Amino acid sequence: MVVIIGCGASGMLAAIMAARQGVSVTVLEHNDRPGRKLLATGNGKCNLTNDNQSLDNFRSSYREEIKDIIDAFSEEELLRFFREIGIITKERKGYRYPRSEQASSVVTVLVSEMQRLRVRVICGAEVTKVSGNYSDYEVSYTMDGQKYTLKSENVVFACGGPAGERLGQSDFGIKMLRNMGVFVGHCAPALVPLLLKNPCAKTVSGVRMEADVTLTVGKESYREHGEIVWTDYGVSGIPVMQLSRYATFELEDDMIPVRIAFHFLPEMTDEEITGELTRRVNGEAFRTRSAEDAMEGLVPKKLLYVLLKEAGIDPEAPAGTITEKQLKLLKLQLTNKEFTVTGTRPWEFAQVMKGGVPLSAIDTKTCEVRGHEGLYITGELLDMDGNCGGYHLHWAFATGAVCGRALAKKSRSVE
Repeated sequence: MVVIIGCGASGMLAAIMAARQGVSVTVLEHNDRPGRKLLATGNGKCNLTNDNQSLDNFRSSYREEIKDIIDAFSEEELLRFFREIGIITKERKGYRYPRSEQASSVVTVLVSEMQRLRVRVICGAEVTKVSGNYSDYEVSYTMDGQKYTLKSENVVFACGGPAGERLGQSDFGIKMLRNMGVFVGHCAPALVPLLLKNPCAKTVSGVRMEADVTLTVGKESYREHGEIVWTDYGVSGIPVMQLSRYATFELEDDMIPVRIAFHFLPEMTDEEITGELTRRVNGEAFRTRSAEDAMEGLVPKKLLYVLLKEAGIDPEAPAGTITEKQLKLLKLQLTNKEFTVTGTRPWEFAQVMKGGVPLSAIDTKTCEVRGHEGLYITGELLDMDGNCGGYHLHWAFATGAVCGRALAKKSRSVE
């Protein structure tokens, strides 16, 4: 028998792969329905995987171990699995989505497959304790005020981490594993918006725009490009969130400076920017217009007003009165606008967790914890965080599949 704690992406795959070979599986889910976090992925569209499976898109202290797991359940195999149970996918710039573009479709077919295989799913089950070792475990839980205990040779932790607390996530798995003597490394939010020191962010809150983004952590720099979103607390958007993982641990150390800089005109060369700004100051059609009007269209209006003020330019003054020094300062604001990063948004606003159980602590062919026979870990509790674009979901499915197949093989060998 197998008890799986967590009925998310990795838990459902583990259950299905094991049950297909006749293994008796019980899944305990503390939410009132399976796949709650899965329903929110990809803004509800569920980005299942990505055509680009380069290791550059995955982050961990043990990268080769990542490859072992991804190779064991490749993109092609993942897409074939979902097609077999009813999900046809569509591709957009390498991103793979269900044809319906609804995460609910993915959850529905996974739940239906578990039902077909007679997997027992208990929702509303709050696990209170997991004890035992060496294929002799007891899992205690409460439901509707009643206490229950399950005995099992195998227990799978597929409950994820605290990222997305509003979706029912918590640090339950981290605490429980540590209590059982499993090493869990330092954890922090990843794929999370950043907090900025400069109050300018409040003035431009709500503005969306394309930019080159550079995050500098100590002496190291990291770059991304894409749409950023200004907020009242700082900045968000895919490039910012992808860069956030490089700063989450370091932001806990006041001695390590973390800065973020934006280039708002990345498609223009340095010479083109200088020429354009000079034209808008000295050109016949611009000289008598206000500085704000003369620079109209370079960046969104709210941001333009802020950049002019910080360059020492009166937005209402004639453009022809802008000095050479002010113009250089404006160019600097447009091409290298810097902020001090003071922190990240809380766990509830993070998409994933950085850190967790190191991959060296598990057998990557089975996801079984070394030294803890019968104890398995899948998905986000493992130390892997990657780029946006389906990589985390693929990781969840892949670890679940590897684990479920290993449980099935183990069951056959016992028989």
